[in-house]
Amino acid sequence: MNSAPLAASYREVALWQAQVSLPSLDVPTLPAEADAVVVGGGYCGLAAAWTLAQRGRQVVLVEAKALGFGASTRNGGMVIPELKAGPAKLEQQYGSLGRRMFQAVGEAFDFVESLISEHSIACDYQRTGQLYLAHHPRAVAALRAYAEEYAAAGEAVELIDGSDLGNEIGSTVFSAAAVFERTGAVHPARLHQGLVSLASRAGVHLHDFTEVTRLERPKSGGFRVVTRRGAIAARDVIVAANAYIDGLIPRLARRVLPIGSYVIATRPLDPGLADAVSPRRRMFVDTKNFLFYWRLSPDDRMVFGGRKSLGSTTVAEARDYLYRSMVRIHPQLSGLEIEYAWGGDVAMTLDRLPHVGYLDKVLYATGCNGSGVALNTWMGARVGGMVCGDDPPPFAELRHRAIPASGLRRCYLPFVSAWFRFEDRFGLG
Repeated sequence: MNSAPLAASYREVALWQAQVSLPSLDVPTLPAEADAVVVGGGYCGLAAAWTLAQRGRQVVLVEAKALGFGASTRNGGMVIPELKAGPAKLEQQYGSLGRRMFQAVGEAFDFVESLISEHSIACDYQRTGQLYLAHHPRAVAALRAYAEEYAAAGEAVELIDGSDLGNEIGSTVFSAAAVFERTGAVHPARLHQGLVSLASRAGVHLHDFTEVTRLERPKSGGFRVVTRRGAIAARDVIVAANAYIDGLIPRLARRVLPIGSYVIATRPLDPGLADAVSPRRRMFVDTKNFLFYWRLSPDDRMVFGGRKSLGSTTVAEARDYLYRSMVRIHPQLSGLEIEYAWGGDVAMTLDRLPHVGYLDKVLYATGCNGSGVALNTWMGARVGGMVCGDDPPPFAELRHRAIPASGLRRCYLPFVSAWFRFEDRFGLG
């Protein structure tokens, strides 16, 4: 099995993180009290803290590692208004709640676009559209039905047969594709920096490398948030740790399954090659269970992501697998050196839907299932509003079920992975 060719400058770090400086805070002491404490320094936590501060609350945000350590600066940089089911299926399963959830993801997309525009966040945002690619001939019918659901809901979508795909992508391995116009490309770390700046200017106290070790409930009411750097008394707590919840709230950890996703980035492509691979600079996603997602970066690197299984792997193993997969799709990239490879966890839920709610009086938002650039940012703003008395988003109406036998997932995930690979290979599912 071929190993990926590595550039002399190869690093196992996220491209986006390498191109910015993650915020470094120099705040020696924690405030002794606050109206609200937000746990988690990604898109969701920052948006929640910013919203609360704008509403006049005294807010402290704490992050166990560097701000933006997790998925907010590791993702593929795709702003996609999607859930894992289409609008018709959502309505069939959930009735009016399904319609409102579908509307919510559209609102999330609009919210992020407006946020970037209104606050002049320099994050290389472009409305690119998404090319959703049928990976197998048997997947075409399901893709057509999916596209028709979106079209019936008023979304701009067009189905393209494989013979006409040359204007969209420099690859001949796909049977058909749907173009969804409401999708954008963003530099994830620069978007995160913009949110850090908004929160800081609004007066949020930002504290990195401040791990919360436990949440106490004093008899006098509220919370005592105990961290490795001190304790904070607060009336409200929002947990926005997503896939990195760990053991802070065990009941929440049992409802979220952290799954690794891995990405490689090549050296910059020559202009002619970049145009040949991606003529319209779309965001590319295929229809597999173990899907691939790929795009050109703002500096014309191929950024190619995915996973081989639900189990753990090393960055090096994932890198070589992703390189082989990239070259199978785009043979013209064979031999192109890899400069960056990285991985991180996304938060999966049992029903593949986001969730908002209270557990042990703690407000949380989680579970964007790999589509969190728009949703996590919007949900953060919405949970911040909930603390101030606003109505909750529709995802709060869902029953958030625990992952069955979550403590045994290392035993059963290989069998789930094998089934998913079988479905992908034969275009089933």
